[in-house]
Amino acid sequence: MDCCAAEATNRFFSRWSCTYRKRFRKKGLEKGQKYLVEGITKSPITAKTILENGCGVGALHLNLLQRGAASSVGIDIAEGMINEARKLAQELGFESKARYDVGDYVAMNGEIGLSDITVLDKVVCCYEDVNALLQKSIANTGETYALSFPNSNPMIKFFFKTQIFISKLLRFSFRPYWHDWEQMCEVIQSNRFREIYGNNTIVWSIRVYRKQ
Repeated sequence: MDCCAAEATNRFFSRWSCTYRKRFRKKGLEKGQKYLVEGITKSPITAKTILENGCGVGALHLNLLQRGAASSVGIDIAEGMINEARKLAQELGFESKARYDVGDYVAMNGEIGLSDITVLDKVVCCYEDVNALLQKSIANTGETYALSFPNSNPMIKFFFKTQIFISKLLRFSFRPYWHDWEQMCEVIQSNRFREIYGNNTIVWSIRVYRKQ
């Protein structure tokens, strides 16, 4: 992700960070996040390490820490999200187990090591070079690879394509991306990951893979 796109993404998501944290404290995990947890915990997570790329305010990996995971690393390009994630980790008593970094994960050469569990919740549709994101995150995953991405049904595809068109037309600083989601899943499986869980909300597909 180039510096201009990174800064635009930072501004866009930082604007909503406080709202996201308050919503989690009031309502808990979103439906899609609950499905991700359900899929991830099909295998034992006690003493496992977690990397959540595009972690937002940290709700998902903090929930996994509550369920017995050993430690987590949360990465987000939005500084506001990371600030709120740190507050939330402290509120929940996990400040010693949760580490946070602001930046573009793909550009972090050698800074982030291997994790047992990798999570990308609603991240692949925000990243232009999805292949680079996949290859680096897959290579750094020891056991479980979990992600969510837009459903490919015609209604959701039309909605996303319309958003992309309007964003380009009006030259918005941030826009989503529509990738070949089926091909993306094939790339994951070609790297010796087997799908162990799948579910859907109206908008999102949730998939969890286990390394063979």
